[in-house]
Amino acid sequence: MLMTPAARILAFRLLVLAAGSLPALWLAWLWASDALGVVPGEAVVHFTGRTGFTLLVATIAFSPAFRFTGWVGFMIARRQIGLWAFFWLLAHMLAWMGLDQYWDWPWIRREMVDLPYIRYGAAALLLLVPLALTSFRHTQKAMGYTAWHWLHRLIYVSAALGAVHLWVLTRADYLMATGFAVAVAGLAAFRILDALIGRRAR
Repeated sequence: MLMTPAARILAFRLLVLAAGSLPALWLAWLWASDALGVVPGEAVVHFTGRTGFTLLVATIAFSPAFRFTGWVGFMIARRQIGLWAFFWLLAHMLAWMGLDQYWDWPWIRREMVDLPYIRYGAAALLLLVPLALTSFRHTQKAMGYTAWHWLHRLIYVSAALGAVHLWVLTRADYLMATGFAVAVAGLAAFRILDALIGRRAR
């Protein structure tokens, strides 16, 4: 029996929920089974960062997916996956501060001053804070759609800073860094082209 449109949207929302939450269970299992390698704290930092950045890119990709397919489920679940991306990237920063820097605030400040990739990553996360705080429907109505829409374009800036963060900290194998950079650049190019086409059509 074919699924109804409402059932398909529910199934997709559950899929997004799984994508956001199951990595936490997997990470907890790896930690409990002592399977995170010689430096488990560093492994947690990398795991949370990869997960968060992947979900952030997926959040951006939902818009062109909607443009190509016309399926409203992508737009309905976009806020959900965006909040999961913020959660994981916040966890990434907290894991770095706690498991890697041991909450040594003078040293953390020194690292942020001395290491450019730390500044890029911190800036990327800070840009997501107002997006997370204004992601709810009543906030969108209070701000007005135009102002809210312009504010949430910061996700592209955040993703670009995240790509630079990953690229600068990479030392040997640039495959993952290149993949993320190409994905972010492609999605940004699509957004610009789509806006130009829409403006010309009007």
